[in-house]
Amino acid sequence: SVELVAMAFEVFDDVAFYWFLFSVMVMVIVPMSYSFLSTLQLRPPADWTRQLDSCKEKNERIERERRKDLMSKLFGWRGVGFICSWTLLIALAMRLTVMQNEEMYTFNPYRILAIEEGAEPGEIKKAYRKMSLKFHPDKNQDDDPEKNSCLCPAKEAADLFIKIAKAYETLTDDATRDNYEKYGNPDGYHGTSVTIGLPSWLTDKDNELAILVAYFVALIVIIPTVVGLWWRNSSKFLEDGVMQNTAYCFYRQISEHTAAKFMPGILSSAVEFSEAVPCRNNQADDLSKLHNRVREQFVKNQGDVNNDIMKVKTLLYAFLLREPVPPSLQ
Repeated sequence: SVELVAMAFEVFDDVAFYWFLFSVMVMVIVPMSYSFLSTLQLRPPADWTRQLDSCKEKNERIERERRKDLMSKLFGWRGVGFICSWTLLIALAMRLTVMQNEEMYTFNPYRILAIEEGAEPGEIKKAYRKMSLKFHPDKNQDDDPEKNSCLCPAKEAADLFIKIAKAYETLTDDATRDNYEKYGNPDGYHGTSVTIGLPSWLTDKDNELAILVAYFVALIVIIPTVVGLWWRNSSKFLEDGVMQNTAYCFYRQISEHTAAKFMPGILSSAVEFSEAVPCRNNQADDLSKLHNRVREQFVKNQGDVNNDIMKVKTLLYAFLLREPVPPSLQ
């Protein structure tokens, strides 16, 4: 019956959903892109020494390092995320361009039955009979549109038949028709509400397993992993960006009476340096030779027994003493 069919009436607005998704993505991607692009140094900084022949070798090395750093950022996780997010945004924009002739769904019983506003009951009944016969599920059971009376797939015909039944019920029942004409809703006034247009594939039975798996992976795996990694990384740092272990090392070694000669060794104990430039086996020979050239100037510190600290300390002293640093250590 019409009543039973009308109970199954649901609306899933693909156009509204994609516009909503596009808006959310723009609000997230644009500021993230600005933050990422602001970290890229696409042009070398102005430097008057570039005109000097004596600084040519140094400037070439600096330029190579700048390009290497630029490529590492572009192909790092932020760069890949930047490229993927903009690819998805462009693909979604293209999808919306294809859908630009489709309207966001609004329930209009007159339009559904293809009759004019204020049509007489006889016209309504005639239009309903004609369209219900055309889109009846019994006559449209094949997925091939050419084999159905409505020349559309079975699922589309079933959806249209439900809308036709709902439209007929709205216009033939005095109460629902009065509600529609007053409030634009056959169920009457429900106050102001904000809803999100949902895509039809979200409740498609064929996609139930995939959607459940996606929810499980997102809620149980991805979100806890991201939060855990963020907390693990952020818990290492103080509010000013200095690592907690570094601050503790400085606190133990620096006082108002600390002499300036101890500062290179104290700075070498910063954990940031140890993690950024760890001592590797293939650098041992060059590091040993460089160390022998600068060790006479060393001032003994507490952390001199640590290999990573000694490497940083050696490099600091080599820089201060203008000693050439082997390529493997640069």
